[in-house]
Amino acid sequence: MSKETQKVAWPKSGAVALGVAIATLLFIFRFTAATALLVVILLFFLYPLHRSRHLIIVGFILFAVVILIPVDVYIPGWNGPLVNSHPGGPRLVQVLYGFRGPPKEGEAIMGGCVVGFYDTRWRLVWD
Repeated sequence: MSKETQKVAWPKSGAVALGVAIATLLFIFRFTAATALLVVILLFFLYPLHRSRHLIIVGFILFAVVILIPVDVYIPGWNGPLVNSHPGGPRLVQVLYGFRGPPKEGEAIMGGCVVGFYDTRWRLVWD
């Protein structure tokens, strides 16, 4: 058989890892992690074209790093109100959870009163 007519075997352990990654994303949702997982899914389904397991492994490592770092991007209307805003470019803003009012100084994102399993502590704001 020539190399061109051989069937490409899908990475079987990759399907299990993809299922675990999707379940993890459902418990700890972050937009950056969802983007990284989308890249992994695209790499997984385009495997017959690139045939590189290393790319899929690097994608899973990127997803794991992004899910473990408690930083995400701020989406207005989705993440809560931004208080004491100082427009002027990209910056990290702290997220406050619980029954407390807005801070007297500095900006913050009011995250609500319910804290999830591993919620973000900082969000990248760009306005």
